[in-house]
Amino acid sequence: MTAASVSDQPDTGPGTVDEAEAAWLAALTHRDSVQLIGKLLRPEAVVVHGPVGHLHDRDTFLSETAKRSPANGVTMHDVTVRRFGDTAIVSGVQEMRAPFVPDATDFVIQAVVTRVWVLGEEGWKLAHLQMARRFPPG
Repeated sequence: MTAASVSDQPDTGPGTVDEAEAAWLAALTHRDSVQLIGKLLRPEAVVVHGPVGHLHDRDTFLSETAKRSPANGVTMHDVTVRRFGDTAIVSGVQEMRAPFVPDATDFVIQAVVTRVWVLGEEGWKLAHLQMARRFPPG
């Protein structure tokens, strides 16, 4: 699964889980990533991430995201999707190419991720995100 192109999205969320996932991946690479990610998050969303185990609410996650440049690319591998009525759990291995140093090769960050999407009146919105970075063996 790769990131699709992002256009100006309405305030309503995507109509399918596949569209929600594509919008999420695309938002991670877009120059307006914080705005687009914000549109995909439920107000009560929880994000668990980082090598030190941050536990952020929606606003804190968006604030921290605003401090970083968008990724230059993102892909998902080994994806599983499980639907339970109005809830979908998506898990897989996510690879992001992060531009940490100007004019240098992007740093590749690989993480096992689980995203919990909930269907509401505004479409599919992210309720919970957990990312566990994978480090090279040794």
